[in-house]
Amino acid sequence: MTLIDHLAELRTRLFIAIGAWLLAAGVMFGFRFELLDWLKQPLPAGLTLHTFHVMEPLTVSISISAFFGVVLAAPVIGGQLWGFVAPGLYPTERRWAVPFILLTALAFTLGVMFARYVALPFSLPIITGFLGEEATMLLSTASYIGTLLTFMGVFGLVFEMPVLAFLLAKLNLVHWSTLAKFRRHSIVGATILAALITPTVDPINLGLVALPLIVLYEISIWVMRAAQRSEAQADAAPLRPD
Repeated sequence: MTLIDHLAELRTRLFIAIGAWLLAAGVMFGFRFELLDWLKQPLPAGLTLHTFHVMEPLTVSISISAFFGVVLAAPVIGGQLWGFVAPGLYPTERRWAVPFILLTALAFTLGVMFARYVALPFSLPIITGFLGEEATMLLSTASYIGTLLTFMGVFGLVFEMPVLAFLLAKLNLVHWSTLAKFRRHSIVGATILAALITPTVDPINLGLVALPLIVLYEISIWVMRAAQRSEAQADAAPLRPD
């Protein structure tokens, strides 16, 4: 295929992925009230959400629908990504198509669930309680939802790390030893990223975010090593006589 053909295919697959996302977002729009109640549950007792602008209910509804539309459409988006890179793989490697698509969707969903049920219930009471009873907090619905969706989106993307490592290994773009070489750097980077995601001085919250990042990095090394070792063994296997 020529460069023009690749760009045309990329455009088609982008249209399909975006179309699936918009359709899924439309479906999620019908469940925006249930999703909003679900997102409000990590709030500490006594805190409620308020709207301060005329357009805020609409923008919040669109934000919720768009985000969970990505979650719902993740298998289609993953399938289009795999379909774009699959022509560059060997036939034996293309059998990983279904696992890759399912793992992409599963990893993103697991990241969102981890943020919602593990990280946020611990982080929010500390973040909102810094001033104690010295100030009355009026939470903007748009600000709160935007913060939560960003938080969950970051975790969803971070949980894709092992899936991305598998893809890079199969494409021979990165060797597993390179990731292992930067293991110490990854610990520092995970700590910095955790500090940015949870801007608190609480070491429990910092560790709650940093530890999964470090574990996911180690899993990525293991996944990449296993994938490249199996490929090397297949290449080294003697050809069977006709």
